[in-house]
Amino acid sequence: MYTKLYEVRRNLNVTQGELAELSKVSQSQISKIEKGSVKTPSHDKLVRIAEALGISIHDFMDEQVERIKTPFKAFNTVGNAVFIPLHNEKQMMNQNFPHGDGFVVRVQQGAPTQIKKPSFLEYSEEAYAATNYGQAMQPRYKQGDTLFVDPTLDVIVGDDVVLLFDYKDKLIGIFREVAEIADDYIMVKTPSMNNPIKFHRSDLHAVHVVVGSQRNRS
Repeated sequence: MYTKLYEVRRNLNVTQGELAELSKVSQSQISKIEKGSVKTPSHDKLVRIAEALGISIHDFMDEQVERIKTPFKAFNTVGNAVFIPLHNEKQMMNQNFPHGDGFVVRVQQGAPTQIKKPSFLEYSEEAYAATNYGQAMQPRYKQGDTLFVDPTLDVIVGDDVVLLFDYKDKLIGIFREVAEIADDYIMVKTPSMNNPIKFHRSDLHAVHVVVGSQRNRS
């Protein structure tokens, strides 16, 4: 989360209203970020807030967020990256995780394997790959398909995404399609689902965009 924004903003003698005007991010959204009620603000909003304050996003990022982001860091620098993390450990659906089969992200250990970075992701140092498990996204994606993900992109309706859930000492990711987006929730569906499912932002660790699928992102 980014609750450290409150402290940083106060130290710079900037009010929420002034920051809202400078960043073009609503005051209500800034308030939610500072209170931690929005765990995963869009990257675009964070960039505008940072630019308005003359600082970097990392300057108001909570330590927990920085620790969690580590598994998604590429193994090389931008433009020169050869390999990126591949998260291919399977998490079976169970009574404690009822959202379907997913892939595991080990927070402390990171990805156990690597995969060659595709050319369409050369711009991103946080891109990663993950294995699709379960049949929810068929026929679009088959079980065992490797999908590429960019955590830095803003999510839009129609995107295929990874929904990441906190689960004990790890994160669990599942693939879905975005049907509707709001500040406090996201509606997702599968290719065969008639009734989208709503997840409150507080229920999710993050939402990351799948790229290279030749749907909305290329």
